[in-house]
Amino acid sequence: MTRLEADLRAFAAAAVKELRITRRYPAMYLGMIFWPVLLPAVWVLMAQAYSGGNDARAVAAFAARAGTTEIAGFVFVGFAMYMWLSTILWGPGTALRREQMQGSLEATFLTPTSRLVPLFAPPIAALPNILLTFGVMGIALWLLFGVVPAPDAALRAVAVTIVGLPAMYAIGTLFAAGVLRYGEIGPVVQIVRGTFVLACGITFPVAMLPAWAQFGAALLPPTYIVADIRAVLLRGLGLADVAGDVLVTLALTVVIALLAVFLFRALEESARRTGMLGRF
Repeated sequence: MTRLEADLRAFAAAAVKELRITRRYPAMYLGMIFWPVLLPAVWVLMAQAYSGGNDARAVAAFAARAGTTEIAGFVFVGFAMYMWLSTILWGPGTALRREQMQGSLEATFLTPTSRLVPLFAPPIAALPNILLTFGVMGIALWLLFGVVPAPDAALRAVAVTIVGLPAMYAIGTLFAAGVLRYGEIGPVVQIVRGTFVLACGITFPVAMLPAWAQFGAALLPPTYIVADIRAVLLRGLGLADVAGDVLVTLALTVVIALLAVFLFRALEESARRTGMLGRF
């Protein structure tokens, strides 16, 4: 058996383990159905109330900043990005922290298995749940607000999402590395997630930010991912129209991935020297 085959078997085993754990707690699925509908729907209703019942001038002002008049679609796409970002930021770090608290992290890192297995198998196992959440949100957007994206637009949105996957997982790895050295990083993840929500145009258009904040947003891949998904889904743009953003996203992915690899290796060596891998 080659090294790659062994890593793939370990990856599959770790992912199956996570799926079994999720299956044993079916009540978790209620939250996946309830919250992705309730929270964005409340935001949409608030927006409609503040705009005077979709007053034409208010909607035009929103469109000038957001690039679309579809308020419900804008909000639901943003909340889907929020759910995805939460899973990515919490997934790898939480997986390592759980192994650390169970006392198995050091044993796992002593094996020749790739570090990608403990880092990414749990988040990959969460993909069915994320897809379920997206499906529920799409149905709610259709039933509650009558927004039905064209099938070809949905396919383009899927393509943008696939391109954005490496960037999102690179960000997750960057913050998961802190678990190796410092243990609990929950507060840091909360701060970072809040920063991304404010800076990346997830809940409101980036154009509403001051100039210095817009410059910072331009350095974050989620800014381009959520903007491009909205562009192809709500405005009907083609992939060629967002190709520039895609190239920027890929370039930022390379930078963040290299930084994550360097930081992960450095903190792993530090954790080995200090014995942090074996601490609870």
